[in-house]
Amino acid sequence: MLSFSVNTVKDSGSPALFNFSVETSLLAFAGSRSMTVSPVICNDLVSIFGSLGFSFITGCADGVDASFRRAISDSDYIAMSIVACAFKSRYNRLRGVFPLYVVPENIPPKAALAKRTLWITSRCSMLILFPSDPIGRGSALAFKSAIMNSKPVFVVTDKRPKDSSLYLVFRSNLFGIVNGFWCIPPVYGKTGLCYEVT
Repeated sequence: MLSFSVNTVKDSGSPALFNFSVETSLLAFAGSRSMTVSPVICNDLVSIFGSLGFSFITGCADGVDASFRRAISDSDYIAMSIVACAFKSRYNRLRGVFPLYVVPENIPPKAALAKRTLWITSRCSMLILFPSDPIGRGSALAFKSAIMNSKPVFVVTDKRPKDSSLYLVFRSNLFGIVNGFWCIPPVYGKTGLCYEVT
């Protein structure tokens, strides 16, 4: 388990720490197909989370997926990583990271992409999301399905996600690499996710 602490404020107005733990298993990277992430950021995130015991999963699309595929391919953690593919053509041409074709054949492209996203978020222990602004349909699905599967999501954005009864929102950063917001769903014992304010 990996524990995180973020600064918050109690109802009384006094400062507090919000602590939660994440199972160190499979970390998912997802986000916009129309933007890329700096190689330095990708390499730093892969390096630090890999050193903490995580393996990695990302998708087969361009943009954010491709940025992290390159970082994983160049890392020491390539053998512990998966690229989840929505299309046989992408599965056949991917090199470097282990590709896995994860959707049924002969379904419409939009449905294939959605099923790929749902496959990823049902299996990861946490999601780091790099959405566009406004958030695109694929990133919104990844966010919602991760939350509904009781997985914490770190959203790399300057714009605070909408408040919801389904999750708590905290401004934070990941190891000084990227800024954004944690969105933490309620506790479910089977996932290894737990939190409390101290």
